[in-house]
Amino acid sequence: MRILALHGPGVDERCRTWAGALGVEVDLRRADPVEALGSPAGAEAVVLAPGAAAFGDAALAAAVAGAGVPVVAVDPSNLRRAFDPAASPLGRVSARVIYGRGDDTARYALTHLARRVAGTWATIAYGDGPDRVGDLWRPARVPAPAATVPVAVLIHGGFWYHAWERDLMDGLAADLAARGMAAWNLEYRRVGADGGWPATGDDVAAGLDHLAVLAADHGLDLERVVLLGHSAGAQLGLRAAARREGPVRPRLVVGLAALCDLARARRRLVGGRSVAHLVSTAPDPEAALRQASPIEHLPLGIPQLLVHAVDDQQVPVDQSRRYVAAARAAGDTADLLELRAGGHFDLIDPTTPAWGRVGSRIVGEVGRW
Repeated sequence: MRILALHGPGVDERCRTWAGALGVEVDLRRADPVEALGSPAGAEAVVLAPGAAAFGDAALAAAVAGAGVPVVAVDPSNLRRAFDPAASPLGRVSARVIYGRGDDTARYALTHLARRVAGTWATIAYGDGPDRVGDLWRPARVPAPAATVPVAVLIHGGFWYHAWERDLMDGLAADLAARGMAAWNLEYRRVGADGGWPATGDDVAAGLDHLAVLAADHGLDLERVVLLGHSAGAQLGLRAAARREGPVRPRLVVGLAALCDLARARRRLVGGRSVAHLVSTAPDPEAALRQASPIEHLPLGIPQLLVHAVDDQQVPVDQSRRYVAAARAAGDTADLLELRAGGHFDLIDPTTPAWGRVGSRIVGEVGRW
């Protein structure tokens, strides 16, 4: 894959190194973006760093819309301090806006574009607003024209913060699709972007339930649903699985580096003040904290697999250890797979041994259903 990267804030020589690791080619240029987009010179995608002021530039937005290839707009700063990037002229026509992730924001853009070509997928709304959508990835292999396929519902982490989006789970979606499963990679409203508890949890529940709408047209087997979340996304997945209502009931819930006990996480400042921010806009934050915390809602009545690396520096492994002990005490079937190494992020990198073990475990479980 050849990607045109236009110099700007956060887009610089490091893109060549990142591209090499991803197995793609980067053409890094200093050029007027409107002119460059008019003739992308054989590039299959573009990474654009226009600067915050240019998100409102109508001429640039028109050039992106007419480029004929996916364009990802990036900015390392927190754009939501000034405006909603998704609602800007440039944001509305870009394939994705990735912002607020610091010095290596452009690395996430290149990774997203490299993974776009790894499977067949479509973005589908499950509610109103730009964040109530999901990417449905179709499996590479379908047994027969009339056959249905199992589906994994993916829920990204990022401590519920608005700058972290579903592109974090692109790699797992592509990998599961290559293994013969569909993947429904959910977005949801996040803290600082109309989210917080309970809105964020309500969105994930609505996204899960929307599988009932998608099943017939996309050949999804609602009797073989896996709910898979990472970090804060695992908290959301475990809470969605605790519901007794709704048309979709998962057969297995997988929590990767899961936040399971929010009261304990808040006391220990896991993720800084992220847990406090999640419930800060609720009428009763203490009640919201109990409502959001997975450990307060056992038993689930669904098998659970928790996976955690003991060297995780973002979410301590005791979050998963304590949860699994509580789930078993409540009568649930709950397993804990502890990894000796891998930190917080190997679990969502499809090239790592950590995900290799998890992906094989999931496909093996589904194959027995």
